Amino acid sequence: MKLVTFSSFKGGAGKTTALMGICSALLAKGRTVALFEADENRPLSVWYQNASGRNCWDPNCAVFEAQELAELENVYARAEEQGFDFALADTHGGASELNNTLVASSDFLLLPCMLTPLDVDETLATYRYLLELFLVEQITIPAAILKQRVPVGRKTVTQQHSEVMLDQLPVFPSPMYERDVFAALKQRGMLHKTLGHIEHTPSMRVQLRNHLRAMDELLDISDFVEAGLGG
Repeated sequence: MKLVTFSSFKGGAGKTTALMGICSALLAKGRTVALFEADENRPLSVWYQNASGRNCWDPNCAVFEAQELAELENVYARAEEQGFDFALADTHGGASELNNTLVASSDFLLLPCMLTPLDVDETLATYRYLLELFLVEQITIPAAILKQRVPVGRKTVTQQHSEVMLDQLPVFPSPMYERDVFAALKQRGMLHKTLGHIEHTPSMRVQLRNHLRAMDELLDISDFVEAGLGG
């Protein structure tokens, strides 16, 4: 089982949105996915409840609560025993022993970042913290920044400058664009399951193209994760 941890010091950076999108893409490719919920706000549990109510949850995915270090050790062992291909961990903001353990146990680290000066500063602080942790623990873990809520059209000058700064570091070649499809993931459920419903609902055909484009983008992002894992 490969562990991918979504990390950021800043709340609202887009960790959960990125995780939900990549989770759906991996499931669409036939992978099985365990979700480790280390965020005390429990957004993944809310996602599960919303998705299940809309018949948009994939049975090849399960949520494991891990807000304490002892819980993490337990759920990791359970997920491995159940044979999941991937575990995706949604961390809470800031530094903690739990976050450090998740990071040090990871096979890949994903840092979401929106194109604002504040978000870039927080992402750079997170990246520096991770490098220091790697030195202390004497480990090397692949990490990359995923640009979030990138405008589909023209970027502002501030967004362009933010992007230039981020591009000095390892960055996903494909961003997550500012799409309603991504913003609504928590309410609507897993994208590949939602897409299946839309394809068979004539009244929703207008939305089909946007959902297909979003799914293609997520598949590209998940390909990059799997390549980083040597898959």
